[in-house]
Amino acid sequence: MKRIASVFILFALLLSLLVSCAGEDVSGPEQTDESSAAESGAEPVSEEKSTEESEPMTPDENAKLIWQERFADPDSGLGSPDDIYGADYYFDGALISDYSRDHKSGDTRFVFRGKENSRVVNFADGYMLTVPYADVACDLSLGEFRTKLVTSEAVINITYEDQNPYYKNGASGWETYLTEWLVPRIDDLDFLNANNIMRSSRKEVLTDVIDGYEIIEYHMFIKQSKNIEHPYYNIAIIRKADQYKDCILVVMKSKNKATEQFQGMIASMDFFAKECEKIHYAGQYELKIPEQWNDETRAYYDKLMNQTDVDWGFFYEGNNDDYIAWMQSPEALDYTPEIFMTYLHIGWYDTLSYLKTDFIEKHAGGNGFNGKPVLNLTYQFTTTNNSIAGYTPMFDIMRGKYDDHFRRIAADIKAYGKPVIFRLNNEMNTDWTSYAGIVTLLDPDIFVITWRRLYDIFKEEGVDNCIWVFNPITITCPYCDWGEFACYYPGADYCQMLGLTYYEPGNSSMDSFKNMYTKTYNEYKDYFIDYPWMIGEFACGAGGAKVYDWGSRSYRDTAQGRSESQQTTWCREMFKCFANNQAEANRFCRNIKIAVWFSANDYVSLDGTNYVLNYYKLDEALDQTFAVFREWLPKLHQ
Repeated sequence: MKRIASVFILFALLLSLLVSCAGEDVSGPEQTDESSAAESGAEPVSEEKSTEESEPMTPDENAKLIWQERFADPDSGLGSPDDIYGADYYFDGALISDYSRDHKSGDTRFVFRGKENSRVVNFADGYMLTVPYADVACDLSLGEFRTKLVTSEAVINITYEDQNPYYKNGASGWETYLTEWLVPRIDDLDFLNANNIMRSSRKEVLTDVIDGYEIIEYHMFIKQSKNIEHPYYNIAIIRKADQYKDCILVVMKSKNKATEQFQGMIASMDFFAKECEKIHYAGQYELKIPEQWNDETRAYYDKLMNQTDVDWGFFYEGNNDDYIAWMQSPEALDYTPEIFMTYLHIGWYDTLSYLKTDFIEKHAGGNGFNGKPVLNLTYQFTTTNNSIAGYTPMFDIMRGKYDDHFRRIAADIKAYGKPVIFRLNNEMNTDWTSYAGIVTLLDPDIFVITWRRLYDIFKEEGVDNCIWVFNPITITCPYCDWGEFACYYPGADYCQMLGLTYYEPGNSSMDSFKNMYTKTYNEYKDYFIDYPWMIGEFACGAGGAKVYDWGSRSYRDTAQGRSESQQTTWCREMFKCFANNQAEANRFCRNIKIAVWFSANDYVSLDGTNYVLNYYKLDEALDQTFAVFREWLPKLHQ
């Protein structure tokens, strides 16, 4: 008997080791709610039902006013208005009480709630589906980009994607878009392993769920999830069989495993021709001044808000002391900028990084009034200089792993004392940063959660000198709605300045500063017009030593610095716009209070040799460009 018992114990241990391998596909039955809850530190969900009698439910009479027979889903108990116990009419982002309004006259969504399920109708995107919860509410604060359905158990984000630039290539173009911008990380077991995420089933391509449609599904669980409210992720990409441009993306995150419910929800989808247009109705974001700011920080912020001129700054390549000193010398610019910008990452792999206080004291120390540069600290949630192929700190930040590290950063910033322009996680709406949605399970909400976590830690630690900057890039990449800049916005309580980023590489025909930043202004003016703006980083290149040839898909040699004359024209126009920003023609840059030139090149490594790809660094070779800077920088504050 002892031998038999030992065999069973050994078998159990082996089985436990196999199941606990992070990120691996689970063969056989999926993990149960109880085992997942135990792993996450949560209490298992009780199956006992309440013995209390509930109040009798009465059908909502408003449902009859807007119900159409095509909405019915009898299999889910939603066959007629008599099955509806709550009917919500969302019009242009708000709940309305006028159920007689024509749904085609504005951006309209209906929610019909039954005893156990809810039927959601989106006229702007042309679909309806049954959500497996009865307490569904719509969050349409970003209705022009996504429909967000919120329940006590789950959050569901649904977007209609129609920006695939490769669609003309048919099936191969769709595959390129899919594998480049949607699934490269959630389809990568190495990535999932590195971030302790379990995928409970392999990628499935389903063609027999919705007639005429292809569905790709993923089901995942974020392990060590005690501090994560919604650790279960179910993702579906839905595409009409002969359509290579448009698709529907559904990302559902839940407190408990809900794979079957999710699959039933996807199977319930019906599609129809769009019957109204999505519009922007979020309105201007409120500007809130933090109560915790000290007097010096508040005075500096007030100065920025009220000034009509532009403070200037640089990021110096390598943050090399000799280069910084040369740039400010009479041989170069003969100018001390108002802003000093530096970067700080969480770390480099397992080595954490902290503020170099001596370096900062040497080059910054300004408060806007004492003649020294104000510190502009760009902090990034990365340990790999923004490689997106493996580990991202985002999930460990949610788990709380970096809380103590963040508290030390907070203490160092508080000890510095002077105002800090704190630019957190710039260019998040891209596919090249460690905190982009492409590495957070296609869910920008994770960016918001981690931003708020850091902000709250700073507040708890008494940091009273940080001005927080939200800095997307002007053109969202991947081309999508699910990852548009507004989906990452942390909220009015969590930032006080808008950052801008738009580069002109200078390797081919140049777009002008005015054209580029007019596009930027138009992108953000309906959201942030009450905020002070800064160009967090930008530059115009003078032409690199290598250029990428898309025809041959290879790099070719070219003359470095060949575009300097165009660079000088670009810079001269830029300075003229800044100097005359009160003119109506230059309204696009009126909110810009700070501009930071990225004086560092982009490089490409070929056969072990680095070549300049984009020539942004101001150096001795750019005599014409330096002349423009020397002429115009003093004029910005006349």
